[in-house]
Amino acid sequence: MDRTNQIKFSAEAARGGKLGLALSGGGFRAALFHVGVLAQLAEQDLLRFVSVISTVSGGSIIGAFYYLKVKQLLEGHRTDQLEPTADGYRLLVRELEEEFVKAIQHNLRVITFADGGKNARMLSENYSSTIRMAELFNTYFFTPIVGAQTIFLHDLPISPIFDSVAVGAEEAAGEHAFSVPKLVLNATALNTGHLFQFTGEFVGESRVSSVTGGTSSMPILKRLSFTDDSLTLTQRINLKAISLGDAVVASCCVPGLLEPYTLNGLYTDEEGKAIAVRLVDGGVFDNQGLVSLYEDGCSSFISSDASDKLKWQPQPEEQIHTVAMRANDIMMDRIRNELMDELHTQKADRYIVFTLGDRARADIFPNDAQWIDALSQIRTDLDAFTDIEANSLMYYGFALSGEKLGGEALNGVAGWGFSAIAEMAKDTIRREQILQALQVGSRQFMKVFYMGKALPYLIILLPMLIPIAFMFTLIYFLPPIPISAWLILGGLAITGVAFSQNARITEKMDQVPVFRRWRRRLAIVMKPLGITVILGMIGAGASLITLKVFNRLFLRYGKLE
Repeated sequence: MDRTNQIKFSAEAARGGKLGLALSGGGFRAALFHVGVLAQLAEQDLLRFVSVISTVSGGSIIGAFYYLKVKQLLEGHRTDQLEPTADGYRLLVRELEEEFVKAIQHNLRVITFADGGKNARMLSENYSSTIRMAELFNTYFFTPIVGAQTIFLHDLPISPIFDSVAVGAEEAAGEHAFSVPKLVLNATALNTGHLFQFTGEFVGESRVSSVTGGTSSMPILKRLSFTDDSLTLTQRINLKAISLGDAVVASCCVPGLLEPYTLNGLYTDEEGKAIAVRLVDGGVFDNQGLVSLYEDGCSSFISSDASDKLKWQPQPEEQIHTVAMRANDIMMDRIRNELMDELHTQKADRYIVFTLGDRARADIFPNDAQWIDALSQIRTDLDAFTDIEANSLMYYGFALSGEKLGGEALNGVAGWGFSAIAEMAKDTIRREQILQALQVGSRQFMKVFYMGKALPYLIILLPMLIPIAFMFTLIYFLPPIPISAWLILGGLAITGVAFSQNARITEKMDQVPVFRRWRRRLAIVMKPLGITVILGMIGAGASLITLKVFNRLFLRYGKLE
């Protein structure tokens, strides 16, 4: 039995206590679902009372984005003089709804490799796609809000110009009451297996873990405070150099897809030797982000959980990779259940959970099961999302959280941009088109070719005729070329295309120490010859074509009409 459906959540108690909000992992799929939940919390006038925001992976992207908007509001840096009232928070999230979707449609997954110089550095220097992604987070998500070139972690604490009401005070539900939130970005340390936290006050490992029973025999990478004068000069310099983008990408480093994010110059062992802290996705330890809320002493909990629930499989597949993925899903589901059990046993009347895979009432989506299956299977990476995908996820997050909070699921939806999905779903033809677009969204690559349009195929086929015509011209006018020469030329061409089209080959090679050493040695030879620059430019060219042609077509076919 799902206990989260049995609990009556008290909004009044939440406003009068220490309210924690957990935003789960799950890439941009999770982030968009969370936007809908944030919109509902603003409608219910709960959002301005959140004291702690704990985020993981995709939840860290939207959590940091939202936090910067709140910081701008509370510190009085907005030009419209908006105040932190219920209406003020609704307006803030409406802005977030529009700005966040525009940001993700840049397609960070591809734009990571769209700069030839950066690609050359990835091939030849100690510079990875993870570091590049951190730069892009700052550029496309965080810099536009605050206007600074780089937002550093130590600049996060909010200094409000408004007078906030103390938590628990009688006026806590008043028009001008609000809480100054704290943002906790969660990653996992490969060194110890512990939860590693980034905040505006400190970085370091959590002292408590509900999953491991509270203590561990492993050493603790102790918390380092930005204001600790006892730190060495090297520690202070490296600590203050951590940007918000760095912290977010550390929380998002999915093992096997992105290299671990490395923190150097902060820790040493008992012998004084430097420790390289290697961080991966916070979801490895706690994909819901609840542990940090437990540790912070929250009295009420709201969990926006965009992970899909483990589903029954009558005939599980036998392939090695599918078995490994299924085994990982089982492990993650078990951890999730243990975390939820702690909510039930310790805070039985003070929590509520909104889960993407939950079946809702039929008036949210027609043919509810099909829609929810399609939404819960949408890719979880940092790809571009169409208007249909983005608005469907936001709409469902809003409607589901509204229903679970005890109100009408669609109450207040008319004021939001994603309400267009509700109107379109009433039309039978449009409903089928939307559902088809959502089902295509489960594919990782080549999605535009599954949208029933001829133009992408024509764009691919026409350029292919040029080399074919050139090859036949060579065959006709030149003397015969030995088959062995054709094989060598063909092998070189295939290799060049593979490396230019799939930068993940380099990432996969780096997972094997022998291949990594060979690549580094080869890079030493290639760099003076300019080969890394050439390969970098080829990869950038392929990425730019993807962005300018196929990404634009994908977004155009998925627009709301």
